[in-house]
Amino acid sequence: PVRTFETVSKYGEVIVQADQVANVMRRAFHNLRNGRPGPVIIEIPSDVGGHEVPEEALNYHPPKRSPQSPAPGDIKDAVKLLLNANKPVIWSGMGVLMSKASEELKELAELTEIPVYSTMPGKSSFDDRHPLALGAGSSATSLPARTWLQESDVLFAVGSSMTQTSYGQPIPSGKVIIHNTESIEDLNKDFSVDVGIPGDAKLTLQALIEEVKAQIGESGRKDQTKVAAEIARLKETWLADWSQILKSGETPINTYRVIGELERNLDKVNSIVTHDAGAPRDTIMPFYTATVPHSYIGWGKTTHLGYGIPLMIGAKLADPDKFCLNFMGDGAFGMSGLDIETSVREGAPITTIVLNNGGMATYPGGYPVANELFGTTRMTGDYAKLAEGMGAVGITVTQPGEIANALKQAQKLNAEGKTVLLDIHTNLEARRSNFA
Repeated sequence: PVRTFETVSKYGEVIVQADQVANVMRRAFHNLRNGRPGPVIIEIPSDVGGHEVPEEALNYHPPKRSPQSPAPGDIKDAVKLLLNANKPVIWSGMGVLMSKASEELKELAELTEIPVYSTMPGKSSFDDRHPLALGAGSSATSLPARTWLQESDVLFAVGSSMTQTSYGQPIPSGKVIIHNTESIEDLNKDFSVDVGIPGDAKLTLQALIEEVKAQIGESGRKDQTKVAAEIARLKETWLADWSQILKSGETPINTYRVIGELERNLDKVNSIVTHDAGAPRDTIMPFYTATVPHSYIGWGKTTHLGYGIPLMIGAKLADPDKFCLNFMGDGAFGMSGLDIETSVREGAPITTIVLNNGGMATYPGGYPVANELFGTTRMTGDYAKLAEGMGAVGITVTQPGEIANALKQAQKLNAEGKTVLLDIHTNLEARRSNFA
């Protein structure tokens, strides 16, 4: 099994003798807590698993995390480039969340008046309500984000692998790139980097803040630019084009109306929301407002359809006081829908929204042969009844005006310990905020 999981784990080892337990687990937790985040695999053969562990082998001291500090010279070079740029942008990745560096990111952005774009895994690392927030993106994003990513001359990526992917926003050539990552293998991988800063995101941001203050003073550039006003103008223009869709009264219900109701009816600070792969990811990513760290979980580069349900079960177990909701299609539900029973059985009440549109919304129009041969737009199911059969509460929504009450009911039922599935009859919405 260790070799089987080599491509999806960062470290693996086999315990072949009982007296190896302490040494193996020390190495395992060291690798788990340091470097690039990722799973560690420890294999215990069945014959070894039944052996007694010698008492002397239990003299175990758990290893601590040892974050790497950035080199001072790299910090000076990075700050000089950022302060001399005409239109810089910060690209915030998941490493900001993992190193608990959102406050430092906010301080740097405010000190320099540099706007922040959040990657899909980095969504919620920077409060989307902040005047310097450009928003987040998958292959779809906001107009402010698209504009700054296209027009910026200097891009500072923090806590990001900067892996090129069709599930993220493109970075045009010709930019000066400053790249911070915990994994040195990511530097110069997909982009030529002008200043590479291997190290912990939090320590890097702290060093940058001190260097900015050293170069231009304690107050930095606060309130000295028109960046926030330009972001607000672009956001207003963008939302004006989408406002009618987000409030649409059509039936079947427009997918974006569901997203609009989530915006209006969730306590964002006390909720954890995720999308599923495919159409749900690209429809919700630009429009849902993430607030505090980990209030949104972004994923989907290589992960399978249906991951949203088990992901939210895990989130609920980790933070039981939060309202945990996943936003998925009926195709995704077909992959992992039976895990609703796991949520019920384990006492981890979550809410699942199933966009019941009878098909895979990514495909209409573009895959006529697949539609004809494999019925990708001819799926059926009463998902509310399926949920009830597994011990959850199923609520069917067929009219736009019913969504808000269903969401309020779901929050109340979750608080009472009941898992909820909202079976919302939606359209096969093909529009995306991708500026194609």
